[in-house]
Amino acid sequence: MKSYKDGIAFQYMKETKYDRTSMLRRGDFGPVPRVPVYKRYPDAPRTDLPKPAFPETGSLWSILKERRSRRRYTSEPIGTQTLATLLWATQGLTLHGPGYQFRTAPSAGALYPVETYLSLHHVEGLEQGVYHFNVADFVLEEISPQDYAAFLTGAALDQGMVAKGAVLFIWTAVFLRSLWKYRDRSVRYVCMDAGHIVQNLQLAATALGLGCCPIGAFYDDEINGVIRVDGQEETAIYLAAVGNVAS
Repeated sequence: MKSYKDGIAFQYMKETKYDRTSMLRRGDFGPVPRVPVYKRYPDAPRTDLPKPAFPETGSLWSILKERRSRRRYTSEPIGTQTLATLLWATQGLTLHGPGYQFRTAPSAGALYPVETYLSLHHVEGLEQGVYHFNVADFVLEEISPQDYAAFLTGAALDQGMVAKGAVLFIWTAVFLRSLWKYRDRSVRYVCMDAGHIVQNLQLAATALGLGCCPIGAFYDDEINGVIRVDGQEETAIYLAAVGNVAS
């Protein structure tokens, strides 16, 4: 009889453990191409985001204490500047150096393999639709003007908060950005990176009086189809709904 330890999860953790000899091995799948750190849609309609606002909030300690996964939202929209502030909190550029930039969330090797997409439902001044967050230029690039709220709810196993929220964040992994350096272990690091980003979003949403709920259960390729990625070299790995909290 097969054991749970024969499953993919246990085998992956076993095969990607580091020891003093394995770190020197590069794997047997040949060279891996490096891909650009920044993804752009040069032909897509672009919307400049306002500068993020940093209102007075509670202390970090009170925000950590108040953070919860909140699933009930009103239909009240959030502002464009609020959205910009949330985006900056997740992946905003904080330091420019010669040939590199650092962001608000850490990344293994500063490789930043996680991309951000948005399904906008109730945001003042912005049309409903699916957008890509261009980190380098701090703009939104329109992927589709279609309202996908109902479809995305179904793709997230009918979790109603997806459609009720003002915005659904969708994060993908561009694996080659990390794979060329970290090889098989890179999947661990990509997931860590996504976790850093989502925690930043939850803390920022809490500080701004908004609700936020991360979502890990979804039909991967249905999400990939909406944001138009191939599901292999780039694939959805995490979601989060954000909105004004219903009492």
